[in-house]
Amino acid sequence: MASTKPHAPTDPSAILFEGAGTWDAIAIAVAGMAPTMGMNLNPQEPAEHVGRVVALVFAASGVIVLLVAWCFARLAREHPNAGSAYGFVAAILGPRAGLVAGWTLLGTYLCFAIGAVGGFGLFAANLLTRMHLWDGASSFTLTMLAVLILAPLSIIPANRAGFVLILLEGFAVVAMVLLSVAVLWRVFEGYGPQADPPIRDVFVPTAGVGVSSIAMGLSFGILSFAGFEQVATLGEEVKKSRFTIPRVLIGTVIGAGVVFTLVAAAETLGFGTDPAGVGRFTASTSLLADLSARYFGGWTGDLFDALAIASALGGGLASIVASSRILFALCRDLAPGTALGRVSKVSGTPRNAALCVLVSAVIGYGLMRGVFRATGSDAFFWASTIGALALLVASLLVAASAAGTLVRSKHPHDQRMLFIPVLGVVAIGYTMWVNIYPPQPGAYAAMPWLVLAWCIAPLLATMMNPRLVERVNSGFLTVRSVGA
Repeated sequence: MASTKPHAPTDPSAILFEGAGTWDAIAIAVAGMAPTMGMNLNPQEPAEHVGRVVALVFAASGVIVLLVAWCFARLAREHPNAGSAYGFVAAILGPRAGLVAGWTLLGTYLCFAIGAVGGFGLFAANLLTRMHLWDGASSFTLTMLAVLILAPLSIIPANRAGFVLILLEGFAVVAMVLLSVAVLWRVFEGYGPQADPPIRDVFVPTAGVGVSSIAMGLSFGILSFAGFEQVATLGEEVKKSRFTIPRVLIGTVIGAGVVFTLVAAAETLGFGTDPAGVGRFTASTSLLADLSARYFGGWTGDLFDALAIASALGGGLASIVASSRILFALCRDLAPGTALGRVSKVSGTPRNAALCVLVSAVIGYGLMRGVFRATGSDAFFWASTIGALALLVASLLVAASAAGTLVRSKHPHDQRMLFIPVLGVVAIGYTMWVNIYPPQPGAYAAMPWLVLAWCIAPLLATMMNPRLVERVNSGFLTVRSVGA
């Protein structure tokens, strides 16, 4: 389908500063996944289902996520906007669906921001306590420190935020890859827990691991990539965004798939592929730190815990940048002229929206800790789980929208590509199902209902005020045309 040719808004306060480049886009996409923090905590869950073949799970998950990335890339090329899924879905499925997608994605990134700052506080408290620098360190206090650090960073232009993210996450990812290569080298040299390195074991399941177990592991592997799509919110800030953002989306997922598979293989072989090794793997609370300490001394474990803290900070910044753009796009259309729908004259960024997101993250974290009596670990996993469920809903709408563009297209090539979003819908739908059924124990049983309530809120709002639909239609036509 030919893309709509929008015209520039007449209000200069609704125009974002177009100064970000390719590296800034890559930084947002990579930091959005918080890969170093993720590879410390994420592989243990699929290992409980698939045992030693976690690397296989991440390799297969990368292929599946690539289908979703293609859907985001297709729509980012045709409808670049600061609202990401909000604009994508509104253009294809209509304003009500667009509002649901945008509002849901806003909730997703807000939860990711809460989880990231909470992770900073949790990991920093553990590290300071272990090093006897602050016995009984308060994760709540350290979380508030993370908020203070992120406050000035969240209102600077995207190109400067990208530079900060490259420093925070870039160094951590390089260190993680080097550690994985070094561990594999040591294992191949015979210093691993098993004399003869069983390389094939990381890709060949044991007899007790069936298709259902692999499928369950895939659901957790897919969610490990969550956050790469945050770069789509820079559609009005990245130069030549119609060209740059789709390539960053695809390239980031391919790169992450390779890195995650390499790291998972190193972690599995480093701990051992026998039952005892898998047991140590699943029991670890910090895989990279435990692995590096095992092979290169305790100080390296502390180093990788510190890098995980930096990764959490980078993930928090990327989430705030992304969610502030979506909030800005929603308010620009639904409440034009309000503070949240304006751009700062100084920075060219939605400063008010960013500060609103930051305050909301503090309130959300405070409610979890104060009202619902969550521990620092509970707050991290609660926020991450709610955000992941909401992201699946938004991604499902994006995949359906990508299918819509292909169905409407008159090009035979597009018709042949329809299998990509269809497979994406199937993968997302299955991942949603295994995460909500059977119901999880405790607080996790209520989380799907919280996400459902959040998602239907825009529908209720449009029923009470039908003019909101007209404002979305009007707003989409006044989105700035970038990268044309």
